[in-house]
Amino acid sequence: MTDIPSNETVRGGALVPVIGKLPPLSSKNLNRLAVFLVQGNKVLSETPVKANGTFQLHVVPQLARDPSVYAVLGPKGLDPQSLAAHADLPRLSLASARGHEKGAVSLDFAELNIDDEFIDIWWIWCREYTVSGALDTSANCPVPGAQVTVYNVTTGVSGLVATPIVTVPTDPSGNFSASFNWCSRLCLWPCWPWWWRCWPWWWELDILAVIENIERQLQVKASAPSVKLQFPNVAPLRQPDGADLITGQGFASARAGTALKPDAARTALIASKFADVRIREYFPWWWWCCDNPNILFSATQGANTILDEDPNTSTRWCFDSGQSVTLVGNNLSIGACPITEVPEGFTWTSVGGGPPTQVLVPDITLGYANGTAGNDASNMAFAGTLNLYGAIGSNIAFYQVLAGQWDGNGNPARGGTAPVTSQPLGFSAQLISNVSIYRGATMTVETDAVILGPCSFNGNDHLYMTQNQRPNAPAAVTAQIGAFPTVNTGAGDFIIGWSDIGLVLSAPASALIGGAPTGGVSLSIAAYDISGNPVSLVTDIPLTLMIDTTGFTPTIDSYAVYNGDGTPATETPASSLVCPSYQITPGGYVLLHVTVDDPNGHLFQYQIETQYGNGSLAAPTTNPLYRGYAQNPSTFTPPSPPTQLYGVDAGYGVPNAQPPVAPPPTPAPTNWTFVGGGDTIQIMIPQSCCYDFQLWAGKRITDGTTFVCTWGNPAYQTVNITVVVPPAS
Repeated sequence: MTDIPSNETVRGGALVPVIGKLPPLSSKNLNRLAVFLVQGNKVLSETPVKANGTFQLHVVPQLARDPSVYAVLGPKGLDPQSLAAHADLPRLSLASARGHEKGAVSLDFAELNIDDEFIDIWWIWCREYTVSGALDTSANCPVPGAQVTVYNVTTGVSGLVATPIVTVPTDPSGNFSASFNWCSRLCLWPCWPWWWRCWPWWWELDILAVIENIERQLQVKASAPSVKLQFPNVAPLRQPDGADLITGQGFASARAGTALKPDAARTALIASKFADVRIREYFPWWWWCCDNPNILFSATQGANTILDEDPNTSTRWCFDSGQSVTLVGNNLSIGACPITEVPEGFTWTSVGGGPPTQVLVPDITLGYANGTAGNDASNMAFAGTLNLYGAIGSNIAFYQVLAGQWDGNGNPARGGTAPVTSQPLGFSAQLISNVSIYRGATMTVETDAVILGPCSFNGNDHLYMTQNQRPNAPAAVTAQIGAFPTVNTGAGDFIIGWSDIGLVLSAPASALIGGAPTGGVSLSIAAYDISGNPVSLVTDIPLTLMIDTTGFTPTIDSYAVYNGDGTPATETPASSLVCPSYQITPGGYVLLHVTVDDPNGHLFQYQIETQYGNGSLAAPTTNPLYRGYAQNPSTFTPPSPPTQLYGVDAGYGVPNAQPPVAPPPTPAPTNWTFVGGGDTIQIMIPQSCCYDFQLWAGKRITDGTTFVCTWGNPAYQTVNITVVVPPAS
C-alpha cells in the first residue's frame, strides 16, 4: 500500500494533506516504522517515516473529518490482521487533529510519550525477515541489473492473492537480498476473524477430516460426561505441516482416491457443521495460520518482465527466513554469460535466430535446410531476410563476407557448378546489434543499438566489425559507424553481452545472389585485424545456400457440381457467375480443377479446405485430402472414370509444358523436386448450405526463423448448393 501523491485530485475536490512528526527516535527505529491510515479495521494507505521523523499522506476531505479514521504508528509492512490484533499501537484521530481550518491536518505523535524503549518491545512480535537468491537465464548465466519483487500470497474465497512486499536489484553476479518486516502470525482464512464463514475450497477435505474427529469426541463426551474432552476415547489428530494444510494436502494420506475439486454440496455440509458452536469451539483454526510469509517472486529487466511466478504452482508456503532461492528468467533475460571465444579462425554456425528458431549449418545439405526427414517440410530452400551467424576468432576485428555464385543451372543439389572465385558482397544496409551494459552506479541494465558496419578501413571496403572488437574501433571507423557507448569500469560498468551473439550478416536472400530471383551461393569471409591487416584463417568452410525468392502459380481453374448419380446438377435461376447456385440430389459432389505450379520445384503442399455453416459442422469428405512433397508426386495418377473422379492431369510435374527438373546427382536425397501441375479434387456435399472452397498452398522455403514453409489461401470459390430429395415415383 502506498500513499497517494499530493498533486492528485479526486471527485469532489482536492486531497487533504496529513502532515505529522514523531518524537526523537533512533535512526534504526525510524527506518523500520510506518504510519497507516486506518478506517475501522480497514487499512487505507501506508507511508514510511522519513529519516527526520516526519511523514506525510493524503486523504479525501470526507475522511479527514471521519471520527473512525486514525493514523496508526507501527512497524512497516503490517497487514490488516496484525493491525487489528494490536489495538495498543499509538494512534491519532484525524477528525480531532489541528489544522482543518487551514485545509490540512497536523498530527504530532510526540504528544503520546513515545520513545525507543516503548518501540523496541514491538520487535518481540515483529521481526526482520530475509530471503536471498540468484537470478539466472535458462542457460545458467547470471542476470544483473534486474528488479526482483518479493510477494506474500494469501488465500481469497475465489483463489490466491499475491501482494508485493519489497523490490530489490540484482548485483553484477545476478544475486539479490531482500529484507523486510514480518510482524504477524498470518491466518489465511479469507473471512478472518469470522473464520467459519468462508474458506478456500481446496481446504475442505482437510477441514472435514478435523470436523469428523471433533464430532467423534463430542459423541464420547455426550455418552460419558465425566470423560474429559481433552483426553477422549478417540485417537487424536496430529497437526500437519502448515504448508500442507494451506495447499489442501494436510490429511491426503487418509483419503486416497478422493479427488480434490470444488463441490458445492461439500461446502454446504461444512457450513452446516460450523453452525454448531461446539464444533467451532474445538476446531483448531490456528492450524491454518503461518509464522512465515508465503513467498513468490517476479522480476523485470529494463522494460521486460523476465519472471512472473504463478501463485498456484510456485508459492513457497510458510517459507522460513534466511533461506536462499534460485530463480530462472525467461528468454527475454539478458545474462552475463561468459563468452566462448574462438582463438583464431572462423566457422559458420547457423541461419536464422537464436535457439530454437534457427537452422544449424550441419542441418544444411547441398544448400537446402534438411527439415524433418520424410515430412513435407524438408529439403527447404532459403528466402526472406537471412540472419547468418558464425564463430569468429578473437584475433579478428574486421571481416568481409565473400559470395561465390553457382553456375550451370545454379542449383547445388541438381547438378549446378560450384563457384571458382568469390567477391565481397557489396550489400550496403547496416548491420546493427544490441549491446547490454550493466551500470554499476544505478545497478540497472542499459541496452544500446550499435552499428557494426559496413565501413571502409585501410583501403578495404564493405567491412564489418566483430562484436568483441567493436568497443575498440579506430577513430576513422568510429567516424563512419558511430562511437561505442561509454563503459566506466571504475564505476562498476561492464558489457553483459550482445542480443545477437555471433551475428555476421543480415541481408535479403536475393542480395546474396546479386539480386537474382533464384540460385545457389557459397559464402565465406576475408578477415582483418584491428589495424586492417589480413588475417589467415585456420578454418573457413564455405556456407552453401540455395536461394529461391520466386512465387508459384495457384489457381482454381473450374468447378462442376453433380447429383448423387453422377449427372450434372441443375443450376438454379438465382445462379450467376459471381454467386453460383445449384440444386443436387443426396450423395452429390463437386469437382474442382486446380493448378498449382512452381517451375523451381519447391512446392510444400496444396489442398482444398471447405468451409460451410458456422464452424460447428464436420468437414466434408475431400479426395485427395491434400498433395504434399513427401507423398512422392511421381506416384500420383490421373483419374480413371468411372471408379475414380479425382487425380492429376496427364503430364503432371511438367510445369508450363517444360521438361521436368533434372534429378539430383548422388549423394543428394532422392526426391528434391515438387513442381505440381493440374489436379482434379472431389468434395462430397453433406447438406444444403453455402460452400466456400479454399485453395491453400505453400512453398518449401525458410528464413530459418519466422517461417518454415510458406502457407496461405491464394484462391477460393463459393457455391450455394441445395440438397433436394427427389419425389418418390
